[in-house]
Amino acid sequence: MVILRGRVLATPRRISEPGNQSQWRNFVDFVRLFCTDELSELHVTTADGNAQTVTDEEGFFTLAWPVGDAPPPHQVAVQLEGSDEEHMIPVYSSVDAVGGVISDIDDTLLLTGAHSLVRNLWTSATGNVHQRKIFDDAAELLQKFDEQDTSFFFVSSSPWNLFQYLQSIFVRTGLPLGPFFLRDLGVSETKFITGTHGDHKTAAINTVLDANPHLKFTLIGDTGQHDPHIYRAAVEQSPSRFDRVVLRRPTDADLPKSVADDISRIKAKGVPVSVGHDFRDLLAELET
Repeated sequence: MVILRGRVLATPRRISEPGNQSQWRNFVDFVRLFCTDELSELHVTTADGNAQTVTDEEGFFTLAWPVGDAPPPHQVAVQLEGSDEEHMIPVYSSVDAVGGVISDIDDTLLLTGAHSLVRNLWTSATGNVHQRKIFDDAAELLQKFDEQDTSFFFVSSSPWNLFQYLQSIFVRTGLPLGPFFLRDLGVSETKFITGTHGDHKTAAINTVLDANPHLKFTLIGDTGQHDPHIYRAAVEQSPSRFDRVVLRRPTDADLPKSVADDISRIKAKGVPVSVGHDFRDLLAELET
């Protein structure tokens, strides 16, 4: 079974064109990513007709596509109600993977310099996809894992409106791709924004674990937000599912006692923890 996820909008959102531009131009382009006109209650089917569903009130859909014993393809075509045009959805299969990585994005892979959702959004808003910087050591680490037949899953509190923005940064910088688990910050008749940062990440990690029972995972994050606490809870619940926890330490400040306690409790479950200002030590370990 392949799970396909997507969103249907009346007009596609465009990221900034290549080249330097002002912060104001970046901001205007960024705001437009949130000016979406979602199409709800629209029927979506795979091109072969073997799976179908209906978009929800914010245009999101999930398709469960049966593949039987055949290897899953690299992409699947879907069609929208009333249109013959096919839209391709990429498929990231973990069938042949020997390990998995679940990673945060902001201040772990992507240089943000902020530890709150509001400030992260502002940093994103004033720097377009062609100017945003990643940590070089993060790219090297993920590429090293990629050489070892690893499947990647990216969990972030960034909103779904930034999916194309983030994926474009990944492609430009050579970060391996995989399923993104972003946050729905939309306002609708049934909700006003979603649950907490921790609730979202915990649910995403559990989804990945349940969908990939054959894999053990490395958790990658940073000490500046709630990653140590979230990862500690995941490890305590299922210690046998994790190989290690890797945490970037974004500042020279002493670790808060709560973070130090979380790290100690992870180690007490027999799961190694790497904490540092970069990932160089772990890279050296993986190369030996």
